Amino acid sequence: MAPILTLVLWLGCLLVGGLGFVLPYSRPQPSPPAAIIQAELLKVDLSNEPAPPPDAAQPPAPESAEPPPLFAPPTPPPAPQLVAVALPSPAVAFALPVEGPARIVELKQAAFVRPAPVQKIVPTGPPGPPSNSNQPSGNNAAAPAVQTLTYGQGEGRQPAPRYPESARRAGQEGTVVVRLSIGTDGRVLAAEPSAPSPWSALNREALRVVREQWQFQPGPVRLFEVAIRFELKK
Repeated sequence: MAPILTLVLWLGCLLVGGLGFVLPYSRPQPSPPAAIIQAELLKVDLSNEPAPPPDAAQPPAPESAEPPPLFAPPTPPPAPQLVAVALPSPAVAFALPVEGPARIVELKQAAFVRPAPVQKIVPTGPPGPPSNSNQPSGNNAAAPAVQTLTYGQGEGRQPAPRYPESARRAGQEGTVVVRLSIGTDGRVLAAEPSAPSPWSALNREALRVVREQWQFQPGPVRLFEVAIRFELKK
């Protein structure tokens, strides 16, 4: 089998070579010779003669004109006219607690005017029933004196406040002095810290327990001050 394949390959090669000789094809042509360049030698003599002066009548060359700007600068708007400001007037209006309408006066004449005292009108009719001088009425009743109350002692029910958990964790201790007013029914009308502690949690708890849980015996209006001490157990 191998000799047959070799013979076929050789015959193919011979066929291709024979077709190359028989069939016409374009053959490369030789390039034409380059033209010969003739060189010429020139002899130049340099002279030391000065250059001729420039012609004065010749106008000077124009200077190069500057290029126009790329954009024109914006024109600012005209400033508004100034408005004349009036000078301060010496007349000053004072809001005075007087019964009549307020007047505008000169500054040197201004003064505070006290309202006229209210005169009491005594009835001229027959006298009425005698009034109880011990019964306070209106604004004539004098404010009760502040009494010092020892916490946990004396009259009334005085439950202890709870120690705030946030103050317990932070190790906060202190004394809160609370001023409280007691009504005729024995209930606490109002309570406020007259000498608070540095810790707000202790102040809030002291006011809460006084306002909500403290109760006293019925009687006249009273005003107490009590010191509540918050102290952690060692």
